[in-house]
Amino acid sequence: MQWPPGGTDAPARLVPRNEETPSAEEQAWYQQVIDQTVNSSLMHRYGTLAEQANAILFLASDDASYITGVTLPVAGGDLG
Repeated sequence: MQWPPGGTDAPARLVPRNEETPSAEEQAWYQQVIDQTVNSSLMHRYGTLAEQANAILFLASDDASYITGVTLPVAGGDLG
């Protein structure tokens, strides 16, 4: 099983997927997703863009040249 990155605190999209303003129901659903992500993480917070990028940069660097065939969950302890 591979895990995607955990919740990441990132700026809003520059080009929205949808021009419509989300309804109150959609906003409530989205907040539930955020709350569930934060609550299921051992660190109880979203990661930063820098934390995600640092893991990517490490794996792309010569420092990780002997690492093969592993998944590095960068998710604050959230395993899905």
